[in-house]
Amino acid sequence: MLPISPTPPPPIPVEDGYLAHLRLEKRLSPETVSAYLSDLRLFFRQAAAGSGVEALTLPRLRVFIRNLVELGFAPSSISRYLSTLKSYAAFLADEGVLTGDPTRSLQGPRQQRYKPSSLTRQDMDALYDSLEAAVMGEAAGARRNLCLVELLYGLGLRISEATSLKLDQVNLQEGVVMVQGKGKKQRLVPLGRKVADSIRQYLEKDWEAKGRTETLLLNRFGKPLSRMGAWKIVQRICAGADIRIAVSPHTFRHSFATHLIDAGADLRSVQEMLGHADISTTQIYTHLDQEYLKEVHRSFHPRNKG
Repeated sequence: MLPISPTPPPPIPVEDGYLAHLRLEKRLSPETVSAYLSDLRLFFRQAAAGSGVEALTLPRLRVFIRNLVELGFAPSSISRYLSTLKSYAAFLADEGVLTGDPTRSLQGPRQQRYKPSSLTRQDMDALYDSLEAAVMGEAAGARRNLCLVELLYGLGLRISEATSLKLDQVNLQEGVVMVQGKGKKQRLVPLGRKVADSIRQYLEKDWEAKGRTETLLLNRFGKPLSRMGAWKIVQRICAGADIRIAVSPHTFRHSFATHLIDAGADLRSVQEMLGHADISTTQIYTHLDQEYLKEVHRSFHPRNKG
């Protein structure tokens, strides 16, 4: 089993080179880099003392994964360890430290396919009706709240991307927003007319910073809105619109992708707008009904004609 020891963490072979690879070539965030190193240290801690890269053999890797399973690690967590080991082994192979990649045939436990929850079009209509009524009634923070929803649902931003968005990242004239996503990767997301109008009205009538900040979304004290503050706003406005399912800020991002794909948008375009590195991540939104697919096949495939 995996030992839990108070001893200092074991060294990671070629650690400096791998760190540079993650930071400069992969452009990963400091948090992600730290997680990769933590995963590798756990592996080398349970490997034979002083074994170095010689520990990276398929039998030892399989023992490590099996130990994670026996300790009750969730399949998603085990997949993360597996991803770390594959990344590290591929780096060592590219550098010539390993003659081959021992992780090539390494597999983790099968995971259930994750299907994100999303709001219906009717839910979104009810929410926008409630938000627009609050704006018409000059309710405190109403324009900011509408702007927040537009960023999450109208643009499909992650909550961290929305709350960190700066004024100079929003180009209302050109109709685009420059978003800095995971790993500091930038992408351009188009602004729809209604989204642009909501942002413009919020800036003209309500935006007032108390201090030196260029952040778009502010709290009632004129300071940058925190992620927790945004989460509380989402809970409050959904309750006000009588939406009874559990909703988080990320639910709006799921709804953005689902509604685009349901309306006929192609996966590649949605992938670009969401900032997914791998299109397989975007494919989780294509949860079409199997009976509908069968009907499409019966109706349109040439072997079903005649």
